[in-house]
Amino acid sequence: MKSDLTVLVIHYRTPDILGECLARLEAFAPDTRVIVVDSSPAGETPVQSAETLSVPNHSFAHTLNCGLKRVQTPFIAHLNADVFITKETFPALLRAVQEPGVGMVGPQAYTQDGRLQRQGLPYRRHYARLQRSQQNSVSVPWLSGCLQLVRREAVAAVGGMDASLRFYNEDMEWCFRLRRAGWVCRLVKTDVLHLGGSSTPKDPRFIVEGYRGGYKLSQRYHGAVYQGLHRA
Repeated sequence: MKSDLTVLVIHYRTPDILGECLARLEAFAPDTRVIVVDSSPAGETPVQSAETLSVPNHSFAHTLNCGLKRVQTPFIAHLNADVFITKETFPALLRAVQEPGVGMVGPQAYTQDGRLQRQGLPYRRHYARLQRSQQNSVSVPWLSGCLQLVRREAVAAVGGMDASLRFYNEDMEWCFRLRRAGWVCRLVKTDVLHLGGSSTPKDPRFIVEGYRGGYKLSQRYHGAVYQGLHRA
């Protein structure tokens, strides 16, 4: 049976980890089209069983947007190559995203030591709300870009990620834009393992770019108070 879901695996220079990610997708989402969107240098990534799209290494957002152009299914998931799904991941996410008004959903991401992925102090309350809730998902302001599942209808309405945000903040900005357009983002009570930082060089320029993106985001969405915080 043909799936209504396409999965984009965003990959950069982690072939061993990519192999494990693809093995889990094959085991737990066997009828789903999987496209590896690869920004690694030419010839560096071994041939994979999955469909592969090679793109220039500009930014995470640019890599994702190249993949989005290949998708025609009603639902699209993108995940980093260092995210490992379980049998319940996509069934749970697909149930949640088909609720009226929901444009994007995402899972709870855990680190290798069993802790919830850090997304800043304010986000802890959303994890706590989900655990207390009798429902399987709760509305949140944004979702981690390690794995997001989105309606293609919503992408058609707002476009892809903002490629001017080269490292960090692009996932948050996409969610803010979806919400401005009237869509809801929901955190779902299903878990994935996220190794984290597997393809990110230990380079201070990434930190600088993160702050630059945060300031740009605050200018666009949050006004003078947040701008002042980023200037401090």
